[in-house]
Amino acid sequence: MTGRVFILTTVVLSLAFTMGCRNKRDMNLKTVGVDASAVYCVFDPSCAVTVTQSNITPIPLQSGGTAYFESRTFAGKPGTPAAGLYGYEYRIDLSKAVETTVHVEDVGDLNYMPCLRSLLVEFGPIVDTLDYDGDGKAGDLAYVVKRGGPGKIGIGSIDRWSNNVFFNFDSPICVGAANREGDSTFLVGLVSAKPPRSIEATLQETSGMGAASPKLKKNLKHKVMVYAPQI
Repeated sequence: MTGRVFILTTVVLSLAFTMGCRNKRDMNLKTVGVDASAVYCVFDPSCAVTVTQSNITPIPLQSGGTAYFESRTFAGKPGTPAAGLYGYEYRIDLSKAVETTVHVEDVGDLNYMPCLRSLLVEFGPIVDTLDYDGDGKAGDLAYVVKRGGPGKIGIGSIDRWSNNVFFNFDSPICVGAANREGDSTFLVGLVSAKPPRSIEATLQETSGMGAASPKLKKNLKHKVMVYAPQI
């Protein structure tokens, strides 16, 4: 009997722990595709925001050319739905980055084309009272500027764990080759009630050849400086 009570107690505690963990994590935050002119009307009566802080930082990929990460912020103007709030936008641009040659143990020299798959940012609470796509329903958590802005790769999902936000792209973002330009993402936006600070975010590469080479495997995660809300 004692053994059964112990097993039942263990199962109950395990379930409670699991449910507690799930409560801390929001899967697939509601994300909408928007026009640039339409979404910026939420922040500014002119429907064109004034960027107050912007940072373009190199991504230390093992590639030729230039790879960079862009983050920018702007404030909601009085009289708009986002009055008193702060918009944060992020974008990856590998359009000017190109593949390079690397040496892989026991294989030889190979063309290496790194690709990025996700982004992790310590963001904190996300404002969930706005309507970005103009469908008359508030509660959008994130937006992707699919029309009227740069880029061609969007978001597959956005997950939240505690203060961290995980951006999972809908396809790998790869550097270019001799016959094609590298990839870039659309602008992805979130809103916070907190003003900005500069922090490190983490970009994750796809495994690719990195899994076959200890030298490359060390470089699968890359730190970049971004703007994010104060916590």
